[in-house]
Amino acid sequence: MNTKVSETIAEYFKTQPIEKAWVFGSFSRGEERPDSDIDIMVSLIPGTHIGLEFFVMNLDLERLLNRRVDLVVEGDLLPFAEKTANRDKILVYARA
Repeated sequence: MNTKVSETIAEYFKTQPIEKAWVFGSFSRGEERPDSDIDIMVSLIPGTHIGLEFFVMNLDLERLLNRRVDLVVEGDLLPFAEKTANRDKILVYARA
């Protein structure tokens, strides 16, 4: 996994209501291509209600990483997709 990508994600989430973040998919497996998006799964700080801020986070990450980002909340994927994501995911941020 690209260290610059994981560091950028971690630094960004320090300023957001995110408890943990994982990268999954092609980036976590080291199989990304120049046109690959970055799949990121997050868990929110308990009690956090997020709305449009989630879309702003997605746009911010795309700008910072200069790639398309697919940002999802843990538990929101369909079961078959969640199983695959859980197999591939790499923790890149955990709130201290």
